[in-house]
Amino acid sequence: MKQKTKDLALIGIYAGLYTALVVVLGFASYGPIQVRVADALIAAIPLLGFAGVLGHTLGVFVANLFSTLGPIDLLNTIPSFAMAYVVYYIYKKSNNDFTVIGTCAAYSVVLGITVGWMLSYVCGYPLLITIVDVIIGNIIASVIIGWPLFKLLKKTGLIQKHPLK
Repeated sequence: MKQKTKDLALIGIYAGLYTALVVVLGFASYGPIQVRVADALIAAIPLLGFAGVLGHTLGVFVANLFSTLGPIDLLNTIPSFAMAYVVYYIYKKSNNDFTVIGTCAAYSVVLGITVGWMLSYVCGYPLLITIVDVIIGNIIASVIIGWPLFKLLKKTGLIQKHPLK
């Protein structure tokens, strides 16, 4: 029972922090040129375990409710979940810190493609340029900000490795 309570708390805290960062930094979180700073949190998922995956997914869903693009933006919850799971799973299997860089970069590419396609479809932005712009912004958030965040959290022990299930 204790573990379930801790998991629910982690999910809620992560989702709330992700949503708050997206909404407060909305000018940089939506659109064809974006650096969604909240995506730096994806690098903490290896330390949070599967609760981090669920918190990330819930955070993306709630944050995208505020998108000016409407309900179509909620579809990006699906690749966000899939790639958050990849970040968690690969680190779990390898226990190698450097996999966080690779999986966060892969997250950036997948989300760059899906978000870029959606922005091109809805707004008429040029597809390839929009995809590249979103990938670059996401790499800035998830790798350039996320990697030092991961190392800091791991070094300080602020977040202890969550039991892997």
